[in-house]
Amino acid sequence: MKNIRLRALTITDLPLTLKWHNQPDIIEMYAGHPFPVNEEMERKWYEKILTSNFPVTVFGIELIENNKLIGLTTLRDINLIIRSAETAIYIGDQNERSKGYSKEALKLTLNFAFNNLGLHRVFLSVREDNVAAIGLYEKMGFIREGILRDSIYKDGKYISLIIMSILEGEFYG
Repeated sequence: MKNIRLRALTITDLPLTLKWHNQPDIIEMYAGHPFPVNEEMERKWYEKILTSNFPVTVFGIELIENNKLIGLTTLRDINLIIRSAETAIYIGDQNERSKGYSKEALKLTLNFAFNNLGLHRVFLSVREDNVAAIGLYEKMGFIREGILRDSIYKDGKYISLIIMSILEGEFYG
């Protein structure tokens, strides 16, 4: 299955990622803040990831058949000394969800982390109510390590985050 590729983001992708970062479902599941993102904020984010030595890699998820950008995957807080990083992924294009692209992109991201960067451990956090994502991560070999209890407050209730990880020897990409 080779439907997507990972590629570097460019500043020309900004209008599309700005749109994604303001979609209610993306804010709900992934954003660390409940506020809309404006163009200046998005531009500063691009400057940080495209030009600095910031320990983060953001890839665009692109369909091979038409070069259409459909989402993002990241490795952040990359630490080459302890050989660890955190990952996150989302399909921003709502028409391209539930087609297996997240699994394929995660596989490519982990392959890059373990085989190109030489990492030993990749971890993530996922909301306890994001059942589809938890299922995907478990199928990919991620192990539940712990829980950050009541770490998000949304719509009058608390939601916990589940911490999961995969080690280099557990990944069969």
